[in-house]
Amino acid sequence: MKVAIATQDLTRVDAHFGWARHLMLYEIDEEGYRFLDLASFPAGKQDGDHSKLACRLAAMEGCQLVFVAEIGTDGEFGLARLRVTPIRKFAGQPVALALESLRDGMRGQLPPWLRQAEQKYRRENIDG
Repeated sequence: MKVAIATQDLTRVDAHFGWARHLMLYEIDEEGYRFLDLASFPAGKQDGDHSKLACRLAAMEGCQLVFVAEIGTDGEFGLARLRVTPIRKFAGQPVALALESLRDGMRGQLPPWLRQAEQKYRRENIDG
C-alpha cells in the first residue's frame, strides 16, 4: 500500500495538507515500510490560493492514504476524486509512529479506518 505523510519538518505528521512543505511517500505492508520519494513545495502565500492543491494532489498518485494534521474541504474533495483517504489520527506524532501503527494494524486486527483503506486497495488492485 502506498501512503503519504504531510509534514513541515520531515519528522512529524505536522502539516495541513494544503500548506504542507513536504509529502513523504512510502510503500508499506505487514512486513515493514520503505521510503519511496519526497515531494517538496515552495513556501509562499497559501491562504486563498486554491492552485496550491494541484501539485500536492498530483504527488498523491497511487496513494491510498495520506496522514495529515488537518485538511480543508477543497483538499478533502480532491483526495476523494483520487480515492485517497486522509488520516488525522496521528497529528503531531512522529512519522515513524504513524507508519509503525499502520504496519502493525496490517498484521492483526485492523482498526476501522485501516480496514476501509485496505478493502479499497484490494478492490482497486484486483479489479484494476
